[in-house]
Amino acid sequence: MNWSELRSVFRTACMVLRAAFPSRLKRQIVVWAISVLFFAASVLAQTGDWRAVENLKPGSRVRVRTDAQRRIACSVEGATDTELFCEVHVRRSLRTSTLSIPRSEVQEVRVLPNPDQAKDAAIGAVIGAGAGATGAAINARVARGAYVFFGGLAGAGIGALIGASVPVFQVIFQRSKLIYKR
Repeated sequence: MNWSELRSVFRTACMVLRAAFPSRLKRQIVVWAISVLFFAASVLAQTGDWRAVENLKPGSRVRVRTDAQRRIACSVEGATDTELFCEVHVRRSLRTSTLSIPRSEVQEVRVLPNPDQAKDAAIGAVIGAGAGATGAAINARVARGAYVFFGGLAGAGIGALIGASVPVFQVIFQRSKLIYKR
């Protein structure tokens, strides 16, 4: 197909969609979709099941909010019906201490993301290698194969560095999952 045929097919498809869905209906669909996204997260977040906390694997990183409006980031050691046991890093020190938080003081528990830096670096290296090889192939005048090889190699190195820094952004923004809320 040439461009004029594609353009006429695309115009026909757009006219069919416009006829099938009036603009008022489109707006209603968009409003419903946005409201479902906002309210679905809040409905799922309103859980009061302590068993979710008890079922956490040891070593899981969590953020606990207590009655005193303290936020504690720690690694779970375990949980019972009455307490949550966490390992907390002591500030300005390399030591850790075990903290016991009574269930009656826990307002909410959020599981923090556990980034996989090696996987992110590998993905960045693959993307960087492709971009470097493509850029080198486009700009090469002679010895295109050598340019592609070294361009891909350089792109892989830069992509791996950028990919390895992606978990830093995950830690900064920390999109956590709420598993318990009183």
